[in-house]
Amino acid sequence: MEDTADFDRLCRTVYRAARAGAVDCTDSFDLAASVLKFRPADPDATELASQSLDCAPANRLHRAELTLVLLAKADFAPGFADEPGWLVRLQEAMHLVNRDMAATGLPHGCRLRVRENAYAETWDGHTGSGQGVFPSSGADPVSALVAVADDAQDAVMHALWSAWPECPAHRRGVHARRHDGAAVWWCTGEGGHGVARIGDWPRP
Repeated sequence: MEDTADFDRLCRTVYRAARAGAVDCTDSFDLAASVLKFRPADPDATELASQSLDCAPANRLHRAELTLVLLAKADFAPGFADEPGWLVRLQEAMHLVNRDMAATGLPHGCRLRVRENAYAETWDGHTGSGQGVFPSSGADPVSALVAVADDAQDAVMHALWSAWPECPAHRRGVHARRHDGAAVWWCTGEGGHGVARIGDWPRP
C-alpha cells in the first residue's frame, strides 16, 4: 500500500467482502502483504497470503475468516458505511432514551447526529463534551443503549446545567451502565442499585 488512505480503502473493501463470506484473492493477498511488511512472522498473514495465491474455491470461507482476523490485528474500526445496521441500532436506542426524557418531564428529546461518530444533540443544540458514540457501540443492543444514554445524558446536562436523570429515592444523578445483561440507569446510593431499564423510566 502506498499510504494510509490506500490501506484504509483496502481494509474497508475486504471487510465488507469478508462479512459476506467472499474476498477477492488479489485484495486478500494485498492485505496479507501489508501486514507482513510490519509483522514478517505473522502466521495468519502468511497463511492468508498463501491461500490467496492458491485462490482455491474450497477455501473461500476460511480466507474470509483470516481476513477478519488480520483486520482486527490491524485495529481496523468499521464505520457506519461498513455496518449500517449499527447506526439503525443506535437510532433505536435514541428513541428509548427520549422516552426517558419524556417520563422525567423534559419537553423535548434529543436528535442523533452523525459525523464520523454519532452524537446526541439536544433541542437547543447542546452536545456532550466527549467523542460521541463510536460506530462499534451499535454492535449489540445493550452496548448501543448504554452508549447513547451516556452521550445524551452529557448533552442534556449541558442544556439544563444540572444533573439528569436523578434517582427518585436518593435525589442524586444516575448513570447508564450494563447490569445483569441489560442497559440500566444506575444509582450509587446505598451501595448501588438499578433505578430502571433505559427506556422504562418510571413516570411520577
